This record gives sequence, structure tokens and C-alpha cells, in this order.
Amino acid sequence: MAAINIDKTCSALPISQQDHRETSLLTDRDVNKILERKLGGGNFRLVGWKLERLDDAKGFLGQYYRLHITTRCGTDGDGTQSLQFFAKTPPPSDSPQFEFLKRYDSFNKEIAVYTDLMQRMGAGGSQRWMVECYLCKQNVIMVLEDASLNGYATPDKYVPFDEEHCVWLLRTLSKFHSRSLILDERLRREEDGRTILHFYGHLLNEVLFVDGDDRSEKILAASITGLYTILDLVEDLDNDTRNDIKRRITTWSRKISRLLAPSERHRNVICHRDIWANNMMFRHDPAGNTKGCYLIDWQFLRYCPPAIDFACCLYLNTNRAIRDRYFHTFAKIYHDSLARHLAQEGLDINNHLPWTAFRESYAEARNVALIYAALNLQIMLLSESITMQYFREVDQLEDILYGDGRAKIVRHQCEIMPAYKTRILEIVFEIKDRLPELPPNP
Repeated sequence: MAAINIDKTCSALPISQQDHRETSLLTDRDVNKILERKLGGGNFRLVGWKLERLDDAKGFLGQYYRLHITTRCGTDGDGTQSLQFFAKTPPPSDSPQFEFLKRYDSFNKEIAVYTDLMQRMGAGGSQRWMVECYLCKQNVIMVLEDASLNGYATPDKYVPFDEEHCVWLLRTLSKFHSRSLILDERLRREEDGRTILHFYGHLLNEVLFVDGDDRSEKILAASITGLYTILDLVEDLDNDTRNDIKRRITTWSRKISRLLAPSERHRNVICHRDIWANNMMFRHDPAGNTKGCYLIDWQFLRYCPPAIDFACCLYLNTNRAIRDRYFHTFAKIYHDSLARHLAQEGLDINNHLPWTAFRESYAEARNVALIYAALNLQIMLLSESITMQYFREVDQLEDILYGDGRAKIVRHQCEIMPAYKTRILEIVFEIKDRLPELPPNP
């Protein structure tokens, strides 16, 4: 497979000064590189190309485009071919999201994931779990496979996943985790015991819940405020019960950074850590049956027990009825799938993540995922109109992310969107029913 092109010497301005006009994002030379990778050689001639802005694309941390390319292929050059790709750029430098990307270099982090880490991990057989990457320019643009051409689409974030979608998602997740574990084992053998963390630790740092970081502390405080607001909307709770739930929310939330950290007892792999509806795509046949699943967006990668990803993806995408009925069944499906992927590479899962060890780790991770979902779903499930409004104004966005505006926006969403209120209240009541008073000791 041809190497991915990373243009590190492009003429684009530094990220803080970038001009995001479409004509400055790509050159004819870039487009020829994309064609060479896509078509597997140089037997073509570029006719033309254009970038089309996708204003309705979902996502918080970027601008999105469709790249259209027309080319002539073959020795005679008579036939033209039209190709389509998906492209992603950083948000404008005057947008509120830009500060986050600049602070954590998350756009370039994702480029490194596509062009280095994923290349070393490998696709691993026929079951695909991520889109192809065709060209990356640091601070400027990523050009990726347009999975919509093959029928892939992001699911409705307000519709909890059914059993079928959960199974597809967990099997895809197990494939991703297997490639991480396989690479980790290879590095241990070939690099004197050094692991993925040694080579790729710079891509695996926590960026959302960082102890001692002022912005992280503010996000955490605002999220706790949002949960208190929702609790106060429940009229049939007595004060003792309400205050008990608030205490547990606060105690566990204040330990979230440690709870999500790499484990000293359980096997760690590279985890996605942001597996909610906007960060995956499903393909369905004409009858509505699921036939494929991709994971997308890699800004929040972390090195931690795979049970964290397993549990978090269920709590971010399902309702309580599905979790209560199938959680342990899903764990077995995930583990069996992981075992098959490892076996294909000659690894016995009993030597790396036996069922008893995974069962212990996912029992712990379930409580972590419960509080993680409580903190994050408040923002993830905001209506599209609210997202468009608040994510375009720095002061308004910072007010709901870091400040006093969180209570107001959560209360408003609960009033106008029953699905929002129902999903988060289910999490809150599950905290009441199952979350221990104190998190485990380190």
C-alpha cells in the first residue's frame, strides 16, 4: 500500500494565522498525491478539483468539506472519472474551538494517528474499522475516504442503540483494540521491552480531565453543576436522597482523572475514549440490517484498560434497559471477538487478557463509565440549534463549558427536549442505584 503523504513543508501560514479560504487548503500537487494513492499509481491526468464546504456536517472540533476530483485514467486518457473524498480542517482561528486545538495540538495529533500509529498497527484482515487516509498537511487539512459513498452514516444521537448496533460496535472496537495489543506485543519483543506508551505516549495524554489544569477544573465544576441542575428538576426525590446522589457525583467526578488513567493492575491498550454517536458510522443494507461500522475522530486517544472503552461506549450510546439486560452478554461478545482477532495473529488471549481478568476490569470500568457519561452527555446531547448558536461565539461557549451558563443551558434543554432529559436522568438514577459511595483506592 502506498505511503500516506504528509506535507510538512507546505506554504500554509502557521496555525494561529491561517487563512481558511478553500483555495488555500490544497494545491494541484496535493490533489495529484491523493489520486496516486487512491488509484494505486500514476497512470492518470488531473482534469480539475473543488472543495465544497459542508455546513451541516456534525462535529465540534473542525470544519468539513467534500473534495471533488475529475481525472482522466488509462493510457489513452479518453475516459474521465469523478472521485469524491471527505476533508477536515481546523476551525477558524477566531472560533472558540480553535483555542482547544491549539492548546493540545489535537489536529496534528490526529494526523499522527492516521499517518504513523495506525500504519504501524495495521488494518488486520478484511473487517475494516476505520476510514482510509489519503493526504495530510499539518495544521491545514486531512483528506479521508468519503465513507458515505459506501452507505456509511453517523447514527441519530438521540436514538439509543439497540442490540444489533451494540454488537457491531463492540466487534469493531475489539478489532481496534486487538491491533493495539498486537503492536504492543511486537514492540516488547523487538524494542527491548518498550511498549506503545514509550513510542506514542505523546499522542496518548489526557486532554479533557487533567489534574491541576485550570480549564479542566472549570469544565468539571460546570459538569457537576449541570448534574445538580437536573437532579433539582426531579420533584419526587426527598432531600436526603438528592443530597446523597450529589455527594456521590462530586466524589467520583473529582477522581475522574485517576479513574481514567493507565492501570497498574490491568492490561492497557490504546483506547478511543470518545465513542459516542457522532464518532462512529454504520452501514445498513436496504432491509435496514447493519453491515459495517467505522470508528472516526481520534483526538482523545488514551492508554488504559480496554474495559474503559467497552463500558463508556455502552453508557454513551444506550438506554438503561439495554444495559441492564445485555451488559454482561456484551462483555462476552466483545471478549470473544477480541480473542478471535488475536488468534488470527497467533496470540492466545489467555496470555494477554484472560476472561477472568477482563471480567474484573469491566466491573470496575462500569462505574467509571457511569460517571463519565454523566459528565459528558450534557454537552454531547445538546440540540443542533444550540450547538450552532453557542459554538460560534467564544463568550457563550465558554459560559456553558466553563462557567455559570451550564445550569441555564441544561435546564433549557430538559424543558424543550424530552430525549435529552430522559437519557441523562437515566444516568443520574443509575448513579443512585448502583454507584458506590466512594471510588476505589489507587
